[in-house]
Amino acid sequence: MKLLQLLPLSLAATTLSAASPARPESLPRSSGSPGNGSNTYDYIVTGSGPGGGTIATNLARAGHSVLLIEAGSDQSENIATQVLAFVGRGGAAVTWGFFVKHTDDIERTKRYNLLVWRLSTGGYWVGKFPGPPHDPNAEMMGVYYPRGATLGGSAITNAGAFFLPADSDWDVFNKGSEEVVWSAKDIRRILTKIEKNNYLPNGTEGHGFKGWLETNTGDRNVYPATSLRLPIMRAMAKLLGLEPSKIVDYVTSDGNFEGPNRDQQTGMWALPFHVNKGWRRYSPRDRILETLGSKNADGTPKFPLTLQLNSLTTKVLFEPGETPKAIGVEYMTGASLYRADPRWNTTINSTLHRAYARNEVIVSGGTFNTPQILQLSGIGPKSLLEKHNIPLISDLPGVGRNLQDNYELPVVARAQINITVPNNCTFGQLGDPCLALWRLGQGPYAQAGNNGFGALYKTQKAIDNERDIFFFNSPGVLRGFTPGGANLTYPPTPDPPSTFGWQMVKMHPQNGQGVVQIKSNDPTDTPDINFHHFTNGADTDIPALMEAIALARKSMKTTAAPVGPVTAIEPPCPAADVDDEGVCKDPEIDRKWLEDQVFGHHPVGTSKVGGDDDEMAVLDQRLRVRGVKGLRVVDASAFPRNPGAFPAAATFLLGAKASELVLEDAGKL
Repeated sequence: MKLLQLLPLSLAATTLSAASPARPESLPRSSGSPGNGSNTYDYIVTGSGPGGGTIATNLARAGHSVLLIEAGSDQSENIATQVLAFVGRGGAAVTWGFFVKHTDDIERTKRYNLLVWRLSTGGYWVGKFPGPPHDPNAEMMGVYYPRGATLGGSAITNAGAFFLPADSDWDVFNKGSEEVVWSAKDIRRILTKIEKNNYLPNGTEGHGFKGWLETNTGDRNVYPATSLRLPIMRAMAKLLGLEPSKIVDYVTSDGNFEGPNRDQQTGMWALPFHVNKGWRRYSPRDRILETLGSKNADGTPKFPLTLQLNSLTTKVLFEPGETPKAIGVEYMTGASLYRADPRWNTTINSTLHRAYARNEVIVSGGTFNTPQILQLSGIGPKSLLEKHNIPLISDLPGVGRNLQDNYELPVVARAQINITVPNNCTFGQLGDPCLALWRLGQGPYAQAGNNGFGALYKTQKAIDNERDIFFFNSPGVLRGFTPGGANLTYPPTPDPPSTFGWQMVKMHPQNGQGVVQIKSNDPTDTPDINFHHFTNGADTDIPALMEAIALARKSMKTTAAPVGPVTAIEPPCPAADVDDEGVCKDPEIDRKWLEDQVFGHHPVGTSKVGGDDDEMAVLDQRLRVRGVKGLRVVDASAFPRNPGAFPAAATFLLGAKASELVLEDAGKL
């Protein structure tokens, strides 16, 4: 899905093949039986995000016929999907909105400041229990959790961060196996192969400059000497053992540098993004459309890629046998078929189709939808499938388990003076002068924002001596997510221009008890999703977060005038009760606040890779689904643990590595 341009319903069932232009949408192919030719491909890939979009294009470019199925539409003409600064402004055309649980503890849920309620008259109200005082019939929906639902997946709706995970995040793929398929060294090789780096000197070790995936960072112009955020950044630098006067050197240096001790180093670096030189978002969509648009000299398609838009995969089809083999997929064509789509309604029509794969089916629906597709296909916990009358193909209890997310929380404060620099930008509204400048490669949109750097910290609870907290500063305060147009009650008043927030991301959280499971056998229905925050690892994660809160407060308290001292207001420990180290006199204030208010938006792990001795493993080291043949998973659900602060870079690299594995197995590498 996407933003400015919506297709009429009559054109909702669409196919875009390499034989047709990259923009216009043609009528769908008709369905048929295996061997028909019109609906049979070497590979079928469901989902066009960093995993699916990457492997689909790589297989097609290697000469294999590929059908790429995407539930959303192509919103390339939507300006909010092009300008990175417009993140979060894509609306219903690019986003599926899930409602999830953080916990089974209903009292903790009631205290969540961004709890969402559906009004009896329509629309949403956001606030704590008991809900909207004017509507006693409002329905408590839960925690709003948006995911990308358009060509390019969540790489179209994310903030664009391209930060490499720790080396150990790749080594864990080999756990329980004698075969070493994954290694950080090999993943760095893949990065140099696919990256088109726009911010370092050509030839810099550990980076690529001739690939397709564009990356960039902010330069020194982002941090003028007059910036009123610099004093707070200098205070943090000093606490991290850096020289405050060199702050701009630090925050413009490469955060993805290659080095033996990168994962243990604390400090401050530039945060890379998947954007081009002019800060236009670069995503799998670009690679897909480039592949579709490539022609031979005679005008025929160069690569055998077919793109099926507005098509919801309902299940994988299997050929029966001692070991069932995936032979295709069933899918529905139509716009807004899935109930997480804000535009869904009971009057939407759809048509059911089937397509067949000679070699493999590759599921890339993402951390929420991949386990749903597998479960609907008969792969998952036997008891769950029996409950919903789904014939069992492979009893894999780990499908939908191991749901993980990085804990996120802002430390919010007020400076002594206004630190927000006003400008005339209107984020795409008619006559936006900054958009006109962006088209020329100039202005605020053509550069990194306040979130263009990261501060990496290692708490006393760090696992394997690796840094475990990523601090960044967002353009506003990010407390979580809410549906578009919702009536917000928190904060009670808008944050004033003196507001500063250190956003914290807890890397390598120790809780893997989250669950995604279908609640019916209806493929248009959303699954039950519960992250079960702090069920496991609370004795590690909570003290680490509390230590990070104290560090953030200390940086604020020690900020030089006239900006500082900066007074922290969230978590709500009274300023008089915060000591010189940033520690609250009553630690329960911080503990309760973070237990109640942490959120996340980087889910992984629900179809995890694991060894033969791991009963919860869904995939083997080559990303093949256990218990069947001809089926793989290539997306963030495959990660055994959350890879670093932001999973986008890791998922692009996973997709590229998976491409090599599939081609190797096909004998074409």
